[in-house]
Amino acid sequence: MRLGVERLWKRWSDAVRFLLWGLTVALVCFLLYRVIVNNNAPHLVPLSEGGRDSLMTVGVPRGMSDTLVRRDAFDVHFNSGRGIANCAVYELARNELNGTVERSDEFMPDPSVKGCPSPQDYAGCGMDRGHLVPAGDLKWSETAMRQSFLMTNICPMHKALNEGGWAKLEEKVREWTARDSTLLVFTGPVVAEGDTTLTSGRVTVPSAYYKVIMAPCVRPVRVIAFIYPNGHSGGRLRQYAVSVDEVERLTGLDFFPTLPPDEQHRLENTVHLDAWTN
Repeated sequence: MRLGVERLWKRWSDAVRFLLWGLTVALVCFLLYRVIVNNNAPHLVPLSEGGRDSLMTVGVPRGMSDTLVRRDAFDVHFNSGRGIANCAVYELARNELNGTVERSDEFMPDPSVKGCPSPQDYAGCGMDRGHLVPAGDLKWSETAMRQSFLMTNICPMHKALNEGGWAKLEEKVREWTARDSTLLVFTGPVVAEGDTTLTSGRVTVPSAYYKVIMAPCVRPVRVIAFIYPNGHSGGRLRQYAVSVDEVERLTGLDFFPTLPPDEQHRLENTVHLDAWTN
């Protein structure tokens, strides 16, 4: 009888030890998982209104036609001599991604802005009226959606670009916003010598388009830029990634001029695509 009890006690003790060992292994694995996840996930900090406005400043070279047009959800630096913007800039936040406002498709001139073309200037040109600030990012506001169709936010864009690589890049911006909480996005044309105009003669057809993107709430802050030719845009995202310095060289604009010079150099002189895609 005593021998049977001892055997039962030993079996029970072994089972308890095995259970405790399993729980210990599970706890260690859970803690390691939390460490790995926390190391890979971006550390987010809030962005103040003043900090946002400072980072959204764009320096325009002396002599370049530039009228700053402020909308509810974005700003446009409009070039009346070209009939298109130098740059459009906006903030996209995670809580704005699930809006339900429908696309209006009602393109409108802005008579208050000198040199603003009319939708008819694009008639028969064979090109899309391409948004700089995407309508798809403004579904959270009826006013913002309507303002995105003002012609100050529109540029002539080849359909192959507008519906191809450019649309994929805009979708990627939304994915990064969901991850990084907030992005600041700068978009505009790259105008080269010899670029043509639409038949009206009032609107320049750019040879390419740029997009500069900053994740201001992650630490360290990240920046990436892209240049897409205004035409066929097949290939991987990496094919179009460039430094911010390259966009500045081609456009004459100055992004993030309020940052200290050493921080500008860190962010702007190299291509940091891996930090965005990994």
